[in-house]
Amino acid sequence: MFLTIIVFLFILGFLILTHEFGHFIVAKKSGIRIEEFGIGFPPRIWGKKKGETVYSINLIPFGGFVKLYGEDEVDKKYLRDPQSFSAKPIWVKLLVIIAGVAMNFLLASLIFYFLLAVSGFVSQQFLVFDYQFPLGRQKNFPLVLAIEDGSPAVEIGIKPGNVIISGNGARFRSIEEFISFVDEKKGENILLKVRDFKSQEIREVSVVPRISFPEGEGPLGVRLGEVAELRYENFFEKTLAGFLHSLNFAHYSISAFGHLIKLSFQEETIKPLSSSVVGPVGILAITKITLKEGIIALLNLMALISLALAVVNIFPFPALDGGRLIFIGLEGLTGKKIPLEVEKNINLIGFVLLILLLILISYKDIVQFKDILF
Repeated sequence: MFLTIIVFLFILGFLILTHEFGHFIVAKKSGIRIEEFGIGFPPRIWGKKKGETVYSINLIPFGGFVKLYGEDEVDKKYLRDPQSFSAKPIWVKLLVIIAGVAMNFLLASLIFYFLLAVSGFVSQQFLVFDYQFPLGRQKNFPLVLAIEDGSPAVEIGIKPGNVIISGNGARFRSIEEFISFVDEKKGENILLKVRDFKSQEIREVSVVPRISFPEGEGPLGVRLGEVAELRYENFFEKTLAGFLHSLNFAHYSISAFGHLIKLSFQEETIKPLSSSVVGPVGILAITKITLKEGIIALLNLMALISLALAVVNIFPFPALDGGRLIFIGLEGLTGKKIPLEVEKNINLIGFVLLILLLILISYKDIVQFKDILF
């Protein structure tokens, strides 16, 4: 567990550092004075001043900040100071705020490019709902999620994580096609080609689907999900594969989030949404699992977390980068500055709500992942 914690803190710290460095370098190049560059949230554990900037490490490790001179000040003198964030043109403010998200997106793209190049520009993704990636070439396959005891699937060695490629030479494009094929072949010998999701090992197995079976088990006794195989094939797609893959997964993440919200309303329970959202404790548990799968899986996790930080931060919620972009956008559209006192108070409320949400998600993660963590 000690190694897991070290790796987790390194990944999270590096991604936060990358995000905040984006704000820092763009602000610095724009002539804005930077009062503090902090990793974690106060209270401060360590700090050192170099030039005009204090570089600090803080007690609460799940975040970071760049304190810009004049960013949240209400005194009008800051509007006249060329080193103040408040005095800068709208386009400069937009660049400074968006830079953190851009850095996380760029890092994810670079890692994804390396991983895709290693895998022949092919990626697999388990789908939580019916979804088509907007970029690349996609093929969907049935994926075995669970096996019923005593079923034909157990007898022939099919395991959870096996992707069903084809039956009797015919490829399945959906779960429905596979189920229909098996139903038609009950009592007959069929040849299935399967691929392990992790090792990519391909093998063929012969099986006879049951004519009669316990209710809810099906002829083979497998529970199915769906996996998408995503390929980047031509020169353009391969050259920009990391960027395109990041766009694909950003779109998938937002779409999946919307689907889970819809599902929660339909089922009148928050469980579908809450079980799929994780915080730092959940990421720690996932890191522990991923460490056993090797460096490639760990790099993929790092890219996904970096992309998630970009997506979450762009949400138009107070205290997040997206919330600050709303204020700057309103200023650009109306030509009037939002009263700094109002903006400051709204961001403070947003920050408190985010901390409370983080506490709730962390408690949920402890309950959900207790068998993995302890």
